[in-house]
Amino acid sequence: MQPPGALPPGYAQPPAPTGGGPAFGELAIKRGVGRVIGFSILSFGIYGYYWFYVTRKQINGEVASTDDAGLYTAGLLVPILNVVITYWLWRDISLLRQRVGLPDFNVVLWIVLATFVPFAALIIYPMVVNRLNEYWDVRTGGAAVTAPVATGEKIVLGVGLAIWSLFALIIVIAIVAAVASS
Repeated sequence: MQPPGALPPGYAQPPAPTGGGPAFGELAIKRGVGRVIGFSILSFGIYGYYWFYVTRKQINGEVASTDDAGLYTAGLLVPILNVVITYWLWRDISLLRQRVGLPDFNVVLWIVLATFVPFAALIIYPMVVNRLNEYWDVRTGGAAVTAPVATGEKIVLGVGLAIWSLFALIIVIAIVAAVASS
């Protein structure tokens, strides 16, 4: 039995951090649970797709996969396929956790809960983000850093806030029209 946090045989030690940028490049970047929740709300839910795309690319790098993160992200728009694609990401995160000595999580149970239990996803998704951040901490020996807000995140937030503004404008117009007609 290997000590907690030790990398199993055959798993490459991460390279030493270099000065200036985030530790170990993009693969060591974490996103806080509060950030993911807040940006998801502010962006009218669009941020979830951004997070999925960036996370899928990072996980692909860790599992040496050539899967197309863009196609997977687009597949989230297709009912039923979105559940399968989400399962694949969560499964890979769970497997990576096992590689570094962290406990896995019950991916099938979490998918079922997030899919069929009302509002369970509001709890399950932040738990997945937390599990992924734990992985980065162990994978990098505690050197994982919080990602700065990227340009893509700012664009997603801008689009979401524009949608929220349009939504508010429509409500105001409907209220004014209702008051004017009475």
